[in-house]
Amino acid sequence: MAGMSQGSAYPEYSPTHSISPTFGVSRIGTQSAVPQSTEVDEWQAAVDDALSRIARLESATRQLNESTYQRGRSWSLPVEPTEQARVPVWTSRREWLRQFRHHTTSPAGKALCARNLIKPDKAYAVAQAHAHFAESHTGRGVSAAKSTIAARAKVSESSVNRARRVLIALGMGIEHVRGRNLKTLEFLAAEAHHGGQQHRAASTWSLSSPRTIVATTPHRKLAKTRPSRASERATRHRAHNSLRPDVNRVYQPHSSRPGPIGTDTLSSVGFLSFEVLPLGRTHQRAHARAQLTTKKRSTSRITPRPLALQRTAAELVNHAPALRPTGHIGAICDLLRDVKIDTTRWTGRDIAQTLSRDTADRGWIWPTRSSLISPLAYLRRRLDGIDWTGESPSEQRKSADLARKREQELLESSHVQRTKMAANPEHRAKILASIRAHLTCKQQH
Repeated sequence: MAGMSQGSAYPEYSPTHSISPTFGVSRIGTQSAVPQSTEVDEWQAAVDDALSRIARLESATRQLNESTYQRGRSWSLPVEPTEQARVPVWTSRREWLRQFRHHTTSPAGKALCARNLIKPDKAYAVAQAHAHFAESHTGRGVSAAKSTIAARAKVSESSVNRARRVLIALGMGIEHVRGRNLKTLEFLAAEAHHGGQQHRAASTWSLSSPRTIVATTPHRKLAKTRPSRASERATRHRAHNSLRPDVNRVYQPHSSRPGPIGTDTLSSVGFLSFEVLPLGRTHQRAHARAQLTTKKRSTSRITPRPLALQRTAAELVNHAPALRPTGHIGAICDLLRDVKIDTTRWTGRDIAQTLSRDTADRGWIWPTRSSLISPLAYLRRRLDGIDWTGESPSEQRKSADLARKREQELLESSHVQRTKMAANPEHRAKILASIRAHLTCKQQH
């Protein structure tokens, strides 16, 4: 057929003219719809190049995330391993916070906080927020934003800056990388890490416990573990049975004890003779009489010492083992009562802390248990030289916690009040419309 490629030996080519029944032969050339081989090669090369670039980017982002040990819901800036290796790890989260509180509540720490225009309690709240986002074993990897730390500590961002200056001055906080905008590869690595878009990363910090901080922080005495209830019941049972004469009785041989002749030595009949156990004098009756006698003796004793006094004495001996008396713990109770220490306000830990502070102020050291000839006399002499009428450390901590809580509540209430007073979009649009109407009226007049 004319004008078509069918019937031609080369169907991929079409003629350069067509025959029209009305106007004759048309000289308009027609282009082939099939692309040439060079165009196909260029297109395939471009696709292969794009795929190779995508593969290289994915490999680079994966390698970057694996080498920087990314964790959490945000992407943190990488830190050189050699730089982190120079920073000592912290002792633990609890010990690091205890070290920070000790060095910020000391006279030098209070002066340092005053120079940075922040209170020790507020600095401790910021340090606690930093410790929350740190790794448990090393104290590194604090990459939370400043606003996140301020929201957790319930302080302003300027307070976070002041507290960080205190951390740097003490050597307990090191800033490795300052926060900045992410580069292209880092942006792609962040998207591959958490699946979202992140344009900026916060600073990366490490919390440390330097040797000087650890050496100047007093050691925390661990409380002794209390024995189980089963062991306590067994001890009471043995002590009670030691007072019963019928339990500890040593039976004589068969030839010397009364009983029927010819009784087997291994039989229980030989131990229970009618002459030994007459009617009305059984072991149960004897046990009941022993309990009655014990109750009478216990009621005839003096009034027991107050529970708070006993608890304070036991806690004092627990935190200061060198003061443990050779006899009963009641001697410590009588000594505390003679010195007139209010045990409802002063705990044993408070007394031990006050004695340790007084020892450090005098330039002394704590004696050992073997060097004390009379622990009670030493304790009486030390207690007589201290005024116990003021506030105890536990009361000071409680008042500080209440003040910090009131300050946090005040900040929250002020934030809520500012949020309520802020104008909503409808009110703002209404005010702007009234201002425009007023200006229009002035221009017309």
